[in-house]
Amino acid sequence: MAAIAKVAVAGKQSCVDRLRAIDLYLLGVVMNEQYDAIAATLPHSMEIPNLENEPSLEYAVQYIENIDFSLIFNKLCSGDPLLCRRWSPIEAEIGIQYYKNFLYINKKYLHKHPVLPPLLEVDEIWHHHILDTRSYMKDCQNIFGYYFHHYPYFGARGNDDKKNLGKAFELVQELYKEEFGYYMTQLWEA
Repeated sequence: MAAIAKVAVAGKQSCVDRLRAIDLYLLGVVMNEQYDAIAATLPHSMEIPNLENEPSLEYAVQYIENIDFSLIFNKLCSGDPLLCRRWSPIEAEIGIQYYKNFLYINKKYLHKHPVLPPLLEVDEIWHHHILDTRSYMKDCQNIFGYYFHHYPYFGARGNDDKKNLGKAFELVQELYKEEFGYYMTQLWEA
């Protein structure tokens, strides 16, 4: 699987790159103004614990890259009748890398942007990770320093909530593009 790494651009930034950076900054400013309102609609606290011993970003990146998701990969690609759908090996490989990148984005940006929802396929992998409770708890401690909660109803509580989810996911996609050089694309056919 590809390593988690920021895409480096050699030489000077092009005008387009500078404009993208400005657009991302402005989107972040707008989203920051909207986050308090969005977070207030959620029935639980989206505040991040202020931990003195929070793992560093560098440590978390190394840890995320080394998480063994082979059991999740095998389950997703199996004929298990309890699965909603059987994943192809390439879908599972890409989805797991997206999930690792999602963990990284949350680690890096969660203090600034407390509502960072995943792509649908990433959410499915997140659910499988959470179901392996011991591993998930250990992984959360090593990445975030606390249990990284999942609120699965964001976007499902009416039209305004669905719009808020869309706005928050737009920011996730921009952060993803900024970090990895491309947007996440849907793996499953609609």
